[in-house]
Amino acid sequence: MTGSDIEERVTSLKFWCSRPVIEPLSGGITNRNYRASADGEEFVVRVCDELPHLGIDRKNETLCQTEAHQAGVAPGIVYSEPGILVSEFVEGETLTKARVREPEMTTVIARTVRIYHGYWDKLRGELLYFCPFQTIRTYMQTALGLLADLPGDIDCLVIDSQELSHKMSPYRPTLCHNDLLAANFIAGPKKMWIVDWEYAGIGNPLFDLASISSNASFSTEQDEFLLQAYRGTTERTDLFELRALKTVSLLREALWSMIQTVTSELDFDYVEYARTNFEAYKEARASLSAGGHQL
Repeated sequence: MTGSDIEERVTSLKFWCSRPVIEPLSGGITNRNYRASADGEEFVVRVCDELPHLGIDRKNETLCQTEAHQAGVAPGIVYSEPGILVSEFVEGETLTKARVREPEMTTVIARTVRIYHGYWDKLRGELLYFCPFQTIRTYMQTALGLLADLPGDIDCLVIDSQELSHKMSPYRPTLCHNDLLAANFIAGPKKMWIVDWEYAGIGNPLFDLASISSNASFSTEQDEFLLQAYRGTTERTDLFELRALKTVSLLREALWSMIQTVTSELDFDYVEYARTNFEAYKEARASLSAGGHQL
């Protein structure tokens, strides 16, 4: 569909009482997003096909965002149909990497993440399971099937990353976002909001912290601060597992990018994004080994 076709579909939704005024929202690298004004209210409209090659299930996304909304950290969903998700618009500052790294903001983020992680005994619905190690294996298989131009050492990278999975401790599974880019945090006047729940599922809460760290390029000291803000303590085992999952997050993002080089029609340099994440993975993996964890 052309851009004009998509906009016509958005403005013609049965949800509207009167035809809305819409404007594209920048920043998304998976979907097309619009801000819509109608009948004195503001909404965010996501045009979002099913994307099984990326592990995205829209029914699961809706369920996860609904549970996160009940926990008080995500905008509510007001309407959905196949390929469309309409959510409440929330006012606030869309964060950047630099803002996420600020100690005060890191603290607010850690406490917000802890809210929905602590919602584990109230969760309802058939939420999908998420494991970053399984996702890496699946993404590589998908990328190979799509004939993506993978690096020559990809087999070694994936096998190496799997060794880290055997170093993980048991954990209490709970709702996790699994894609905590800086732009998915919106700092409102009274609270922090988290948006874009399409990769969410039941998983390891430490992976959410690792996602924050990898996407905002935290230093080891900032990792310690994040863990302290989240748990109130900084145990050596927790810090190692956070750093290990951080490396895994980077490899997962790189392989995600390789799939997108073949399948996405959005105007984004996925090749460079993949290269950056592959290099970041290798650096993080070397740093992890240098810290005394030769795996």
